[in-house]
Amino acid sequence: MIAIAIDDEQLMLYALEKAIKASEDIEDVAGFSNCDEALDWLEINTPDVAFLDINLRGINGIGMAEKITALHPDCKI
Repeated sequence: MIAIAIDDEQLMLYALEKAIKASEDIEDVAGFSNCDEALDWLEINTPDVAFLDINLRGINGIGMAEKITALHPDCKI
């Protein structure tokens, strides 16, 4: 599975990516601390699962989940 992780706090993003990579089911993790960069990545990539911080700057986690679902309806949030 391909995962995306989004957290605007760099240390939390690192910890989240490390935890996700520990799963045998995960092939790759794309980590972002910026929602705009994550959305650019999502335009050309299809994640199977997304891990989001709820309190993101700019677009909050719920708004980001809605955008991901609109682009990739099968992605698990």
